[in-house]
Amino acid sequence: MPEITRRRLLGLAGVGAATIAAPSLLTGCGSSKESTQVVFGATPDIAKAIEKSIARFNDSKATAKPVRVRLMPADSSQFLDQMRTQFQAGSADVDVFGGDISWSAQFAPNGWLADLSERFSPDLRAQHLKAAVDANVVGGKVYGVPWYWDAGLLYYRKDLLEKAGYTGPPATWDELQEMALKISRDTKTPFGFNFQGANYEGGTVNGIEYIRSAGGDVLTDGRVTIGSAEAVEGLTTERTMVTSGAAPAGVANYKEDECLGGFLGGKTVFTRQWVYLYGKLADKQQSVLGPDQVGVAELPVARAGLKPVNVGGGWNCMVNANSRNQDDAWKLVQFLTAAEQQKELAAGYAFLPTRPALYDDKDILKAMPVITLAKQAIQHTTVPPLTPYYSDMSLAMAKTFNASLRGAVSPAGAAEQLQTALEQIVAKSK
Repeated sequence: MPEITRRRLLGLAGVGAATIAAPSLLTGCGSSKESTQVVFGATPDIAKAIEKSIARFNDSKATAKPVRVRLMPADSSQFLDQMRTQFQAGSADVDVFGGDISWSAQFAPNGWLADLSERFSPDLRAQHLKAAVDANVVGGKVYGVPWYWDAGLLYYRKDLLEKAGYTGPPATWDELQEMALKISRDTKTPFGFNFQGANYEGGTVNGIEYIRSAGGDVLTDGRVTIGSAEAVEGLTTERTMVTSGAAPAGVANYKEDECLGGFLGGKTVFTRQWVYLYGKLADKQQSVLGPDQVGVAELPVARAGLKPVNVGGGWNCMVNANSRNQDDAWKLVQFLTAAEQQKELAAGYAFLPTRPALYDDKDILKAMPVITLAKQAIQHTTVPPLTPYYSDMSLAMAKTFNASLRGAVSPAGAAEQLQTALEQIVAKSK
């Protein structure tokens, strides 16, 4: 999922990556001390968020070797590339790391991740969201433990819908289009709907959502199925948002920031966004809207009877197969993913828990009221295709989805092109 969501979430707590100033917490590459430490690789945002947790863990003497955090690239693609380079070199410099939802499927087939199946027992797995656990299962073995979560949601101007006589949010994309056009026209709101349509990972995620909401998918039982009629229907729906005028043509260049600004600035009726948006409503420097003016719902579907779907995911704790500190590494994973630490991340930094039991915690609900409004959507989140080839596939999808959205290629042509391109990626990688 797009790394920008995590950076934006930290804004809720007034914390920026640049504020990290704790040298004792960090290790440098190639440090001679690493053989006497358990090294955890993390992006700057999460490193700041877990600073106190790591200090508590070290104070508890849970492991003989102290844990130190190594800052990894904030950009998830660069982080992925750096870990791949280290793995290919057989490096044991990083013992544990926080990895994106798609990384288990990409790393595990190469033997780069420690098998956690026996340590992360079925009873422990049952305490987490099923989709989060399933994303870490490769070849019947478990290679990661869910840490935090995210979901794609539909935000809407509740006040404008009520004024227009609507009793609730749209259930289908056709209803959304109709409502967006009518409300924007009647209220003189500049735009009806926006979403992330640019040529990047967020565009990939949104395109997959349109396809899945029509009953299609990118992969089915490991086979490329993006050329299906359902996939064409999904991409047609996405393109129609622009041709109908419900969404501006510029949405083909929109990432999270553009969508956020349009909605919080009162210029858009509907937006597809991540969980963090709701927390921005209380910030009058960023939003002209108040929480009472905004509703949250699941994303629409193509036709009545289909199940709502969104594509999100989260991050997991994974152990380097070459680590010389496997037992200590597992103790750290257990600690970081435990309910206490997940609650701290949720209440203090707006990172969604992967533990459903925490969704009823009063402290978390107070800090993240969006959970009450979108609890069902959050727990129904699906993940990107689980495949060792996801990085290459995502690049191809982002480019072609964007071309379809801009009208440079028809939705049917885009689906056909991707069917061939993704099949070639799979074939070349075998």
